[in-house]
Amino acid sequence: MCRISILVAASAVLFSSAQAEERQPFHIARFSDSRTISLAITSSMRPDDMQYDYEVGIGLTEMSPGGDTLFVDHSAHAVRVRCEAPGAVKVGRFTHLMPQPSFSGDWMQDLWKVLCQQPTS
Repeated sequence: MCRISILVAASAVLFSSAQAEERQPFHIARFSDSRTISLAITSSMRPDDMQYDYEVGIGLTEMSPGGDTLFVDHSAHAVRVRCEAPGAVKVGRFTHLMPQPSFSGDWMQDLWKVLCQQPTS
C-alpha cells in the first residue's frame, strides 16, 4: 500500500512539473500548408533600461498540420516592452512603436497587449 502511495505521489509531481513547463503562446501564426508557429514568453527579468517595463525571452514552437512538434527553439530571444505612451516593443536595436488602439495580428502587438493590457483586479 505504501509503495502504491509513493508511486501515485511521484506521478502527480511529474505531471504537475510537465504542465508547468508547457509554454502558453501569446501569438500563433498559421500558414497555408496548415503548419503553425507559436511564440511564447520563456523568461522574464527586470529590464536594465529603465525606459522599459518588461524584458522577456521569447521562444518559438513549430507544429505540423497533425499537431506534432516539428521544432522547439529553446533559446530566449530578448525583447523589451514599454507600456506607457508611447508604447513600444524593442527587438535588438530596433524599436517598434505600438499603434493606439492596439489590434491583434502582429506578434509584437500581441506581446504588448498580453503584458500591458491585462485587466487588474
